[in-house]
Amino acid sequence: MLASRIIAHRGCSLLAPENTLGAMALTKKLGVDWVEIDANLLGDGTVVVFHDDRLERLTNGRGKLMDLGIRDIAGLDAGSHFSQTFQGEPIPTLDQMLIQLDRDQLGLNLEIKCYPDFTPKQIVMPVIASLERHWKAFDRLIISCFDTQVLTLIRQHKPDWQLGQLWEALPSDWQTTVAQLNAVSVHLDHSTLTNAQATAIKQAGLDLYVYTVNDKVTAEQLFAMGVDGVFTDDPPCFSYFLC
Repeated sequence: MLASRIIAHRGCSLLAPENTLGAMALTKKLGVDWVEIDANLLGDGTVVVFHDDRLERLTNGRGKLMDLGIRDIAGLDAGSHFSQTFQGEPIPTLDQMLIQLDRDQLGLNLEIKCYPDFTPKQIVMPVIASLERHWKAFDRLIISCFDTQVLTLIRQHKPDWQLGQLWEALPSDWQTTVAQLNAVSVHLDHSTLTNAQATAIKQAGLDLYVYTVNDKVTAEQLFAMGVDGVFTDDPPCFSYFLC
């Protein structure tokens, strides 16, 4: 198993604003070993940790990321929408986030978001550069993406990095894709996974992670199917795995 059985999805995002430094600090405090975050791109080429391609849902700002630069997001509040406890929480750059996670020795599943505004190369190259600057333990890193082109480009530049292919549901040609990528894991929506698929993935020598699981009963059923780990918004729900 590459990662932990419990991976904090965008941090503890039922307990703190998603993808923020504050959420990662809480994740560490709760004793969670691995986190999942989203790498996204601003129009000036800065990589930020942010899920959406627009600001409205998660900040007090407005507009598309592609139309903004680092100066435009400075001072935006990415915490008050969650609670006043997190008022003033900034949108972190990937550099800032990696420094904190590496310092805290957390394992990282870095999901790369690739919205139509940008090409795979535009997002992949600055992500690679940021990781090279600020990440030390590459055995504690899995890079995932729904876009196979993004993962293919990373593989071309970094033959030894661990890649995980993301799908909502397992496609019929999944074995060809993971073989071409030399992927180490498959990541799926847990509600689409069948017992037969789980067995086939494990027999292929791959790790299997599923999203997003927030109750113990479902998690136990998935672990019984052979799932290696679950992405969850609520790690304390699985405190018996964190001891």
